[in-house]
Amino acid sequence: MSNLARQFETKQNHTISTNVQNKPLRKNRITSGEKFLYFTTIFGIVFATYLVISTYASIYITNSEIHSLERSINEQITNNEALQLQVTELSAPDRILQIAKDQLGMTLNDKNVKVVQN
Repeated sequence: MSNLARQFETKQNHTISTNVQNKPLRKNRITSGEKFLYFTTIFGIVFATYLVISTYASIYITNSEIHSLERSINEQITNNEALQLQVTELSAPDRILQIAKDQLGMTLNDKNVKVVQN
C-alpha cells in the first residue's frame, strides 16, 4: 500500500503544479483610479511650480522697475537742485543791477525805487 500512497501523492502534486502553471501570471497593473490620482498629482505639482516661477518673475520685474524709477527720481532731484542754484545765481540783485547799467544803459534813481512785498 505504500506504493499506492506514493503514486496518489505524486498524482496530486502533479495536478496542483499543472493548475498553477496554467494560470497566467498577473502583473501588478495600475488601476484607472490610481492613474487618475497620479495624473492629478503630477498636474498639481506642475501647476504649483508654474505659479511659483511666475510669481518670482513678476516680483523680479517689479523690483527692476522700482529701481529704475528710483534712479530717474534721483537724477531729476539732482537736476532740480542744479536749476534752483542757477535761478538763485541769476536772480541776485547785484547781477541784475550790473546788467541794467552795462547792457541796457539804465541808472539807479533812489527816489523812484518802490519796494513791493508779497
